[in-house]
Amino acid sequence: MKRIILLVVSMMVLALAGCGSEVSVVIPIPVPIITPPSITYSQYTQDTVNRFVDGSVDFYAPYSDIDTITITVVDSRGFVVERAVTPVPGLTGITTGTISFSIDYLLYRPDTYTFSVYLTDRAGYFSNVIYGTFRV
Repeated sequence: MKRIILLVVSMMVLALAGCGSEVSVVIPIPVPIITPPSITYSQYTQDTVNRFVDGSVDFYAPYSDIDTITITVVDSRGFVVERAVTPVPGLTGITTGTISFSIDYLLYRPDTYTFSVYLTDRAGYFSNVIYGTFRV
């Protein structure tokens, strides 16, 4: 009997010695899902009489309000001809909508131009970029 008790006590000591004194606690921390704004649809037309491009973009911004629209125009040689960052007021709390834009090319020389448009929200996230082309 003494041997069985000694064997059981020895096994318990070995088992406890192998466990160590370390305790780990895992606490899940919720990470917010941040979705940048996105341009879901775009359209534009060129007015050759008044020399401007008129367009609009539909957006989806579930995380933060749209802050600015950025339009960049590049000529056929790759040089930036114009870059405009325009604040978009009045969209507080609006997650979907349409933003209009216009590019006045009255002083552009004859060439083929490519423009890009993207949105920035108040958190600083950028949307996807849409592209268009027009000829002067």
